[in-house]
Amino acid sequence: MALSITVADSLDDITDDEFFELDGSLGAMGSRVRLQQHSQDPRWSARYVIAREGNAVRAVLPLFLGHGDQWSDRLNSPRTWGYDGDLRQATSALIGGRLEIRGSMRCADDPAVLQAVADRCADMEELRGRDLFFGFFDSRQAELAEAVFGSVKWLDASEDFVYPEPVVLGDPANLPRSVRQLIRQDERRIEEFGITASVIPWPEYDGVACDLIADHNRRKGMDDHALLAEYRMDQWTECPGVSAYVVHAEMADVVGVTTLLHYRDELEVYEIGLPEGDGRARRTLYSCLTFNEPRRFARDNGIGVVRAGPDAALPKRIRGAEPIIRHSGYLRSYCG
Repeated sequence: MALSITVADSLDDITDDEFFELDGSLGAMGSRVRLQQHSQDPRWSARYVIAREGNAVRAVLPLFLGHGDQWSDRLNSPRTWGYDGDLRQATSALIGGRLEIRGSMRCADDPAVLQAVADRCADMEELRGRDLFFGFFDSRQAELAEAVFGSVKWLDASEDFVYPEPVVLGDPANLPRSVRQLIRQDERRIEEFGITASVIPWPEYDGVACDLIADHNRRKGMDDHALLAEYRMDQWTECPGVSAYVVHAEMADVVGVTTLLHYRDELEVYEIGLPEGDGRARRTLYSCLTFNEPRRFARDNGIGVVRAGPDAALPKRIRGAEPIIRHSGYLRSYCG
């Protein structure tokens, strides 16, 4: 059956399941409704190259065409990937996603589909001459990007961690001895330091999470504010199929938080807010918020995978997290 190719400025004609089936490896951040939210930002014009074969959707390639001189996306700033060339939003396009730590071509790995998508992109006048930027693609998606757009200059790679089902739902006796011992050590120290924690649905939460998250992000060099943290969480509650939670933990007079996103059979550790400091007690609070409580919540609710996100590689690896390598890169002055 022949392929049909169209370019749309929304995902209204694509269902959540059709979108998910093209790449189900991205979690809540890769859901259709989440990407649709980003399509409403006037600083970028969204285009979706859609391939159909009969009733089957074979590709939905997201393209975001920039406007204005100032780069507006912190996470998808090529400067953070090691790019040192000219950077102007009005002459750039983001390929595969926006404002998230995972991107995807969302194309079937089929030569006919990839060629049809490549030909349609080459015919797009508004894409020609722009610098193309590809943020946080796994190795397979990086190959698909080159199949459609040609040679991409890949910059620094990053690691995105996932706790697999054996760690989350499996019998601890079947885990490697070092992981099993560390989980037990975490549990003993949580009790030793008198840490209490609860998981609260975001719409019901009334606490200091947003202040802690914003303070934590500012210490890491990000521009943030409690109202922005609240806005980010409110956005998730507007995504059908995604449930947002806060892990609220207390240790004497110290409070720490993480936010969680539940989507399909996955739980994502989204943002963290910890008070400044160091020492064994704070490290235990960190592991409680980012591993022990998310894992307990997942086990209680039959959720098979916990996404731990980037950074803090060592604490995640030693607790059984597996890394996914993500690649970011660019192609200058795309000419089709």
